[in-house]
Amino acid sequence: MNKKDLIDTEDQKGGEARWLTTFNDLMTLLLTFFVLIFATSSLDFEKIKTFQGAFQSAVGVLEGGKRTGVTVIGPAVDLSVQGEVSEEEEVEGKAEEIDHFIKTISAEPGVRAAHTKEGVVITLENTILFESGVADINPDAFPLLDRIINMINKIPNPVRVEGHTDNIPIHTERFPSNWELSIARAVNVVRYFIETGGVPPQRLSAVGYGESRPIFPNDTPEHRARNRRVEIVLVTEGKR
Repeated sequence: MNKKDLIDTEDQKGGEARWLTTFNDLMTLLLTFFVLIFATSSLDFEKIKTFQGAFQSAVGVLEGGKRTGVTVIGPAVDLSVQGEVSEEEEVEGKAEEIDHFIKTISAEPGVRAAHTKEGVVITLENTILFESGVADINPDAFPLLDRIINMINKIPNPVRVEGHTDNIPIHTERFPSNWELSIARAVNVVRYFIETGGVPPQRLSAVGYGESRPIFPNDTPEHRARNRRVEIVLVTEGKR
């Protein structure tokens, strides 16, 4: 081999080495580019898989017919989100729970509960909560009130407690009329909800209607007994 042939061979080797260096630099830049895109963007995984094939076909041919593998890793799944209940499912679950509560609480003697246009109304006959002519809650009624508190604390609705009496006048030193008696009874139930049940005060209101809203004519002892009552209204959202 003469001197000229030797020089040409060395030039060819040097040129091949320079080409591979350029190619490696290009691959490094491309890799960096796509890593940055993946790290800073929310990408369509299916589109990336399609691009994977095109990219691998375009740049994957190496020396000796080998091909480079390009792998696309799908977006990470937030496991904390899996199993979460949708808002609609939560509302349906609460409705079913309220319906079950209405059914079970209505089975108690002297208690009625029902859906109305105002919300869920729980009616407690007067003899369950109070002795005649007084506003202090009978301790025997605490377990029943605790069950109602448990339901109240599961829903966000405002709660209105209403006191009602019959039309027989009352005139005592503490209660000059049925208005004062009905208000005092409602207030004492509200206080029990706050102090014992931990219900937020801003959710509660107390109203005394006296004899002004009977559900039966005050014409028999039985009807007057039904009119003496406390109603607990789980108010429909937007109403008070």
